[in-house]
Formats: sequence, structure tokens, C-alpha cells
Amino acid sequence: MMGRSSILYVPSLFLLGSMILPAQPHVVSERTARKLVQEALTRLGATGPSVQIMHWQYEWAPEFYTFQAWRPNPGNGPLLTYYFAVNPWTGDVWDAIGCERITSPALEKEQESIFRRAHLSADRQKALSEKSPGCSEIETKSQGKR
Repeated sequence: MMGRSSILYVPSLFLLGSMILPAQPHVVSERTARKLVQEALTRLGATGPSVQIMHWQYEWAPEFYTFQAWRPNPGNGPLLTYYFAVNPWTGDVWDAIGCERITSPALEKEQESIFRRAHLSADRQKALSEKSPGCSEIETKSQGKR
């Protein structure tokens, strides 16, 4: 026999399950994310054959594509390292450590193409664009675009 708590528990599970929205599938492939990182490096002036890009495991943004890129300093200085997170729904590229979105005309053009392919409503597109890679709301709002 079901007790009173069981009678309330089953409908509660149903309501909770119906309120959870299905996850939005990724729109951006890892290959495209890497291409966007290359463009961000160009924007930052860090290009050339010596630049290396690798996957980077960043626990604060598990849903983002994350990469590290490095190149030798042109002088005899230290190795220059960059850390990027790419939003898998919008193609937004972030400096993962500085919590800054990196933009350029070339990046914006590619992101417009991503939005067209995704067929997202303007509201959904805006909501997905507001996702940042592990940055606090304060950090995200205080940082300008690069």
C-alpha cells in the first residue's frame, strides 16, 4: 500500500522532470572551435608556424571546448601561453583565464554563419551567448570585449 508521502512523491517527480529542458545539442564542432581559436590568436597577434594549439582540460567549463595555445617569445623571453574556451552553441571565443570574450570581424562573420545553421530563436541565441566559461557574473560583466 502506498503511503501518503509516496502519493506526493510520484507526481513531484513528474513535475520536476517536465520542468527540466532537454540539453541543447552542440552546434559548433571541435574542428570549427579550433579554427575559431586560430582566428582569436590572429586577433591577439599570436600567429605563425611556431604556434601550437592543444586540447586543454578546464574543469570550470566542462561544456565548452577548451584549448591552450603557446608559442616561443620572439625575443629570448619566456614561452607565451594562451587559454581559450569556445562556446559550443554560439562560437563565442573566451580568454578562459581573463574571462574576456575575444571578438574580431572574422570571428563575428563565422559566428553569424553558426547562428544561421543553428536555427535558434533570438531569445535562445541570446541566452546561449550569455554563457561564460566558469567566469563569475561580476567578472563577465566587468570585462569588455577584446
